[in-house]
Amino acid sequence: MVHIIIHKGTHQIGGCVTEIATKNNRVFIDFGDDLPDDNLPVDNTPPMHINIEGLTVGDSNNSALFLTHYHGDHIGRLSEVMIDVPVYMGQTAKAIFKNYANRIKADNISNIKRINTFTPLEKIKVGDIEVTPLMIDHSAFDAFMFIVQADGKRVLHTGDFRLHGVRGSKTLKMLKCYARNIDYIVCEGTTLSRTGKSPMTEYELQQKAALLMKESKYVFVLCSSTNIDRIGAFYHANPKGRMFICNEYIKENLDIVTQRHSDKSSFYDFSKALAWKGYLEKTMQAKGFCMLIQQGGLAPRVMERFKDNSLIIYSMYTGYLDNRALKQDMVDFLKPYMGNPYNFKKLHTSGHASPEDIKKVYETVKPKSGLIPIHTDSPELFRHLVPEDKVIFLNDGETIVL
Repeated sequence: MVHIIIHKGTHQIGGCVTEIATKNNRVFIDFGDDLPDDNLPVDNTPPMHINIEGLTVGDSNNSALFLTHYHGDHIGRLSEVMIDVPVYMGQTAKAIFKNYANRIKADNISNIKRINTFTPLEKIKVGDIEVTPLMIDHSAFDAFMFIVQADGKRVLHTGDFRLHGVRGSKTLKMLKCYARNIDYIVCEGTTLSRTGKSPMTEYELQQKAALLMKESKYVFVLCSSTNIDRIGAFYHANPKGRMFICNEYIKENLDIVTQRHSDKSSFYDFSKALAWKGYLEKTMQAKGFCMLIQQGGLAPRVMERFKDNSLIIYSMYTGYLDNRALKQDMVDFLKPYMGNPYNFKKLHTSGHASPEDIKKVYETVKPKSGLIPIHTDSPELFRHLVPEDKVIFLNDGETIVL
């Protein structure tokens, strides 16, 4: 007998933790921080501790935790996991996550060292449960879906995914090949409550960026430091002969990816990226550049230095700017650059699957028993994507027996 419990995430985006278990063993997928409430100011209140048998309390001998990717709402509560519970994530994802922890001088470096890594399609045994990771496309590099098999049942946990990214076109082919005879899909629905047209692809974003960047000699881009595919889009959109500049931390992330993945795709070869040094400014002025920036640090001084003929591209979730309670610091940082002499543009696409693509995944996998919503604040909207009798609505902590 197999049972599924979504301890958190049935009615919220982020902060999810799923358990798939037999009588003898437990597999957990993700254990992240809650995202801030869009309607409440951010404060420093620590998250409420969750007691989960086999993960944070009790017997740890027959459990394992699998992490879909390194975003904080999926990995942020790693320090609460009992030390004897094995933890798994992708090899490159671990390296990027460790680099981030080193940068912020996090106190959980020892927790990161304990993480085991896997390769795509490697079958991992947790007692009588078998877990197979499927590499997919997301705004976090080296992200995974998991097929969890036990007692003759097969569950596909999607994690966060999309089909409009650099590697997204391969996802449906991979699912056709490996996600056969699936009983249930545990599926993310981040975008269901967000109205709007279908997201542009990362390639379309790259093309638009290339056109914008031709018009200005000096280009500054604000995007996530760990969104490798987005950085790649701007790297390859940068006009020939211009410099590509970033800080030391982002350069380390790009070096990790170049060393591990450039032999598989030239898109992931960032060997010409340079870490900013003061002595580069004369060459930057002469040749022009695309420079990745982050709040604070050296960005304001460099942006002031190159304010003439400059373009600022904001390439992150636009909700960060629309809701001042959440990202007041972001608004304050960007405010001086949203008018003359700067040219300010928004250019972004989602890291999550569109409703249409969720439907494509469902129709490709054709789960025998149904779909369980997760990572969504509007689970009822799944009724518009899949047959209504195939949607299984759970509440946090509720158990479904397969």
